[in-house]
Amino acid sequence: MKKKIDIADQPTLSLGRTIRITVDGIRYRLFRCSVTVAVIAVAVAFLMNIMSESLIKRSVAEDTRERIDQSRLVHEWMARLTAPGSFESILTEVAAASPGTPVYEETAQMTGLSAGDMTAFHADVRAAAAYMRFFETLDYARRRSLVHTAVGVGVFDRLRAQDGMRQFTENIRTMKSLRFITSQEDLVAFLGRWKDLEVRLRQVQEGRAKGIAKVTEARAGHPIMESLAGATGAFGEAVRLAGFRFDAQALAPEVAAQAKRLLEIRLLEKTMEHRPTRQAIAQDFNVLPADVNVMMMWKYLRSEKNAAVYLERMKESEMDVAGLDAKRLAWLAETRREEKALIRAELLTADAGGGIMGMGERMSWLLLVSMLVCGIGISNAMLMTVTERFQEIATLKCLGALDGFIMLMFVLESCFLGVVGGSIGAVLGNVIGTGRMLYAFGVRFVGTVPFLELVFGMVVAVVLGVILAALAAVYPAFKAARLAPMEAMRIE
Repeated sequence: MKKKIDIADQPTLSLGRTIRITVDGIRYRLFRCSVTVAVIAVAVAFLMNIMSESLIKRSVAEDTRERIDQSRLVHEWMARLTAPGSFESILTEVAAASPGTPVYEETAQMTGLSAGDMTAFHADVRAAAAYMRFFETLDYARRRSLVHTAVGVGVFDRLRAQDGMRQFTENIRTMKSLRFITSQEDLVAFLGRWKDLEVRLRQVQEGRAKGIAKVTEARAGHPIMESLAGATGAFGEAVRLAGFRFDAQALAPEVAAQAKRLLEIRLLEKTMEHRPTRQAIAQDFNVLPADVNVMMMWKYLRSEKNAAVYLERMKESEMDVAGLDAKRLAWLAETRREEKALIRAELLTADAGGGIMGMGERMSWLLLVSMLVCGIGISNAMLMTVTERFQEIATLKCLGALDGFIMLMFVLESCFLGVVGGSIGAVLGNVIGTGRMLYAFGVRFVGTVPFLELVFGMVVAVVLGVILAALAAVYPAFKAARLAPMEAMRIE
């Protein structure tokens, strides 16, 4: 009688059952899993720390530059109303302007250009500014190799010469890592228009010089800052009649307020020359009057009570205190404190925006190395897990587990560890990074912290942690899946 053999499909486990078996495995090897979690947490914390710092730095940089530009309007107009500017400064200023803006319209008016001619002029100016930026950002060796010692608009005169263009063409071909911003044909075409552009720039200079002459006449010998303090009155009207776009509603009041504040700051700093005012500060700081400095004065004036005392001492010294009161002095001290904080923030964010996600080139490379080390650490931990579980793997295979099931189990285990470690690391890194940035910039910049971007960054960090853990577990999982049951049983 022949024996009948039934052939059936290999039994498989559902994903839910596979997940439960994986969780049980993690529970029984808690210490080994905690080491893997710690490796992932450290790597993700490092990533999130760098990411949070870069996001906050970028946000603070944008806010700081905007506020600093706004606070320096009076300095900008002091320069514009006293000097027509060089070709380089005119190129930079006009290139940054767009059609319809005051600088654009003012330039068109002073040069007498039609709308079409102004559009062509503006396009050439932007091209010239882009070329200038390219050469300015080169290191000395490369710049000298390409354009010798030429700087600014002198670069264009150098390149127009036959020898200069030959030197540029020959040497830039050897710089494989350097990418020029346009084709050589576009550069040659621009150089052909450079002399016409130079004539237009000289027209801008002459137009501004004529306007400055009218403004100087309206100043009647007064310093430019004192004149700008009255920008809302007759002097502001004289500036507009001279051809400058000096908005009477929004710009003039702000410039006048800034000029008045700077004049008051100069007056207060000049009080250091008088003994009564120095004595008031010396008594508060318990130092000799000779040791009092301007920094002590501003710190002293932050209190309205101290400001009132200081105002009385100024009156004793027969100083002009018209328009000043204790509240105004305290406000000036606090404003100056905020300006110093802005300048400090500007210095701290000078490198913001480069590299991956604005992290900076150095930190980006450091991050990549950190991720590589983390991946190696996870792979090592998972390989150790495979070694410890040879007999368990053999038993599962004898019970009918497929290679795919074994591999999926190890990858899922690594992913679970990645979720836990990534979450811990994301929170820890975000707390450290945000704390360091707030300590560096001060609490006045709390409003610039991009909380939504930080939350999104935490999610990205956790996802990267899971992906990193899963990829690092592929080789150990493949090795476990390829084990022969009887061979695994014999390994101790």
